[in-house]
Amino acid sequence: MKQQNTPYFIQDQLANFDVLEASRMPNVRKLSENERGVLYEYDNLYFLACAPEHAESFFPLITEGLTHVCGRLVVLRGMNARNALEQLGFRTQMECYNAVYLSREPIAYTLPEGAEIRKLDESYVDFVHAHYHMVDDIGYIRDRIEAGMFGVFLKGEIAGFAGTHEERSMGLLEILPEYRRIGLAYALEAHLINYLLSQGRVPFCQVAIVNSASIRLQQKLGLTISDQVVYWLGYHG
Repeated sequence: MKQQNTPYFIQDQLANFDVLEASRMPNVRKLSENERGVLYEYDNLYFLACAPEHAESFFPLITEGLTHVCGRLVVLRGMNARNALEQLGFRTQMECYNAVYLSREPIAYTLPEGAEIRKLDESYVDFVHAHYHMVDDIGYIRDRIEAGMFGVFLKGEIAGFAGTHEERSMGLLEILPEYRRIGLAYALEAHLINYLLSQGRVPFCQVAIVNSASIRLQQKLGLTISDQVVYWLGYHG
């Protein structure tokens, strides 16, 4: 039996882990919460966790003032809810799964000879911006490096990097093509997971449903992958 007053996203924590983490973000606003679900907003980014049949009851809050903004993002579950938002002018930008590291044990990893992992500083902003193609906002890249991004170096040359997004998920993982298939992605993400564990965080990421290589990497690292698809939708006027 579900306990009364239990936040909806706790009832299926794995499927809604991104919403749980969003609730811990500084300056996040809870726009609505009831027994059917919860809606948070942070800087024009909306997180919705609810029973699928009740999603549309939250849409008035999601679309409020929509004609006066650009770049609104919504994260939700349920194909019918996704389709309904698309009817309102939103477009699906990503379909992914939550992948969560539920253990508290650090992950052991090895590096090739001559390799090391260390924190990046502002001098690597241009490098990360040039090699990470999912985000084109150099200010965002600078902020993520300041928040804590790691690079893997091989014989003194940077071979890849990884960090966390503003909404607390792991990401920005990139290994340069010439350094792939030697275990650097595994070691780099394991290092990031261990760092987040040391900070009292529960490491998680969102992996595109079509990215089979990344799904295999998360499974190899011991992350548990949700069955439910998480949709990211954007409205650009």
